[in-house]
Amino acid sequence: MTKQKTGSGSVHRRTVLKYGGIAGLTAAVGPQIMVRSARGAEAKKVLFISEESNPKAQAVYDRINADFRKETGIEVTMEYPGFKNIAKRVATLIAAGTPAELVWYGAGQAMDVALQGQLADVGDVVKALGIPDNMRLVVDGADRSIPTSQQFVYGWYRSDLYEKKGLAPYETWEDYLAAAKALNDPPKIYGNLVPSTNLGASHLLLETMFRKNDVHWFAYDAGSKSYQVSLDNAENKAKAVETLEFLHEAHQYSPEASTYNWGELMSEFYTEKVASSYYVGARLLERVIQNNPGLENVTKPVSLPARRTSKYYLSIQGFHVHKDSNVAGAKQYATFFLNHPAYIDWLHAVPLHIIPAQRAVLNSAKYQDNPVIQKHMDVLKFLDSIWGDGVPGYYWDGPVLNPLTGLYQNDSLGGWMLAERNIRGSDAGGIIDQAAAKIRDKLAEMKQRKG
Repeated sequence: MTKQKTGSGSVHRRTVLKYGGIAGLTAAVGPQIMVRSARGAEAKKVLFISEESNPKAQAVYDRINADFRKETGIEVTMEYPGFKNIAKRVATLIAAGTPAELVWYGAGQAMDVALQGQLADVGDVVKALGIPDNMRLVVDGADRSIPTSQQFVYGWYRSDLYEKKGLAPYETWEDYLAAAKALNDPPKIYGNLVPSTNLGASHLLLETMFRKNDVHWFAYDAGSKSYQVSLDNAENKAKAVETLEFLHEAHQYSPEASTYNWGELMSEFYTEKVASSYYVGARLLERVIQNNPGLENVTKPVSLPARRTSKYYLSIQGFHVHKDSNVAGAKQYATFFLNHPAYIDWLHAVPLHIIPAQRAVLNSAKYQDNPVIQKHMDVLKFLDSIWGDGVPGYYWDGPVLNPLTGLYQNDSLGGWMLAERNIRGSDAGGIIDQAAAKIRDKLAEMKQRKG
């Protein structure tokens, strides 16, 4: 696959960039965040801003940074502004002329910065690491992200409940609905979980199920080399309606879930209120182990049910290097980090949740040398079985990056659509038409702002 020119916008578990470019971010930040004094790129210094909040992962950074300094003489300074504030911090430093060398966060968040021409070409590192095409972030013909990890969107189910009913893990939409109906016994337990509100978890469910049914928000026009809204076009609209109706039927066997978001996807499962749920990665399993260990051995992974494709939503995280910083030092650090023995410990901060960017690492003895992974080799084998079927939002609708995905992701439009159908009972076809109109309106506003 050849990745060409450019795109923007990706929703993932943590956050999305909700400002229109660097200037918009700077205006939103204002003067309240302290900025470093202006400097040129310093060969022996690297400022590293990470979205990471896990103390175990942060401790690994400290170990790797100390070794990097011993080997190279380069001092790495860490900042952890948190995922809600990292985009603002990055923009503030860029506006002040003191950009960080390295930023670790989602590739979707980095997209806006890349489109502003702020990120360095890191294609040499990406090539050396053997990063697969579906994980690359290519803007203006060059790689702008060094992937470190990824997370797949998939389902989790109670194998004990399925076995008692003689049910196999679902594969098709029909299987899924049959299992949800058979296991539905409210208010004691519900057969599945379909959150239906204007929030990220609901949006991601619909976006993932659109992939399963080959529904596209946009279509790429090769003549104009641009993306056009296609959600309400002919056959695509019919498939979108079909997807909404499938999730509407599944919602009959779910709690109302009109306020549910990420936390409830896990808590409703480990408190034994639902027979199946879904998540971005294996954090649900971690919460089961922490809160209801009796369910640990019957908490099993499964691909969300397929209709026309086996594709799923892929979230990618990585290093992003600013072009006006110590590029050589930043690239050297990224390579050092990914080849350091403690990189495995970093991945183990939440075992099976933070998936390595390289399949060889997933299948390595070192990665698998972890008590949680050893106990749940079925999860690892499952992850390996679906490897390569993930597609980030910016590559779903065409052969080049789509710069317009934020028009439906930033406001969790898919969540609004589920709420309209499942909570307010609106007509599915009308919902699709309204959603397409909303995207076109936002697109027109964006073009008007750009002049």
